[in-house]
Amino acid sequence: MSRPVKILIAWVSLLLCSSIIHALVIWHTGLRIEPDVPPAPENEQEILIEQVPETTARQPVVPEEQLEFEQELEFEPPDILVAPKAAIPPPPDAILALRAQGQGFQGIDVPRGLALVSISEGSGYGGFKTGAGNGLGDGTARFVPYIAGLREAGLDVVFCIDATGSMGWVIDEVKTRIEDITRFVRSLVPVARFGIVAYRDNNDPEFLTRAQALTYSTVKLRKFLSGLKADGGGDRVEAIDSGLADAIKLSGWRIGARKVIILVGDAPAGQQRIGNVIQMVEQFSRSGGTVSTLDVSDQANPQLLEAKLGHELPRHLYRNAPMPEFLRISEAGRGDAATLDGEIKLTKRLVKLIMGDQFAAEMQALLDEL
Repeated sequence: MSRPVKILIAWVSLLLCSSIIHALVIWHTGLRIEPDVPPAPENEQEILIEQVPETTARQPVVPEEQLEFEQELEFEPPDILVAPKAAIPPPPDAILALRAQGQGFQGIDVPRGLALVSISEGSGYGGFKTGAGNGLGDGTARFVPYIAGLREAGLDVVFCIDATGSMGWVIDEVKTRIEDITRFVRSLVPVARFGIVAYRDNNDPEFLTRAQALTYSTVKLRKFLSGLKADGGGDRVEAIDSGLADAIKLSGWRIGARKVIILVGDAPAGQQRIGNVIQMVEQFSRSGGTVSTLDVSDQANPQLLEAKLGHELPRHLYRNAPMPEFLRISEAGRGDAATLDGEIKLTKRLVKLIMGDQFAAEMQALLDEL
């Protein structure tokens, strides 16, 4: 037998032995892993119940610790609240456009002290309506859908205030009542934001303008106002153009929200600047904004001077109306031109201008709470 044949026979023998050993190992392993448990009798099941220690089961439940916040929480909703409907700003004649939408509207509830005042439509004769005593008159048919539209789209309000020396009482009242103003407006439009721009003279050594951008935070508004004082001035004209420019460009308006600027002052912009102011306000109005003016000068409000002097004055010698420049600005901004209308307090007048002077009667019941 040749040597190659012997080698082949040796390899075949080794392979055969390896296969036999492998098979025996597998068989033996299978016997070891096979369960050797007798089958359980039918209809019998063993149930194991885990015993809970008595001390553990009877432990009292400790209430969770209540969280207390020392500072006001700031909540910033998205810039666009309802994108499909609010992408286009309300038209300038929003009242006429919303009148048709008011049919069948069920009304809204707003806080009045600790109670609720229901503002809703009704029926009746001679301007009287039936229902849960709204007392708001025929204008409710326009006011309710108007507020509903603001709740959906949002409301942004910027106060543009003259901060020269003669405006000290205005600055002080805004500081004192800013929380009342914001709380009242948000009772109607919870998603309302507020901003402030203060302006002085072009040659003022301290500042020309200062601004607090639109915010939901009353803390930020109070902090801004706390560092603001009325000072400077002395000439007839003020930097209204700079104040309005900052209010329009730097406030951070939301897309689709109703944009309102309230210009508060007692002096005009001057003939050299009024043209630029009108052009700027008209452009803001075309983008969906509104500019209203409030003349707080003694000429427009002789009752203010009477309160200071303590006696009556011949009111026919006073203008008793907004200054011509403020009339032009409000006309260009498609807003209202107003005086304090016999009031000494500023708060109610500002709120009326924010919501629209045309709704003053509808808001009167609510304004009595301010």
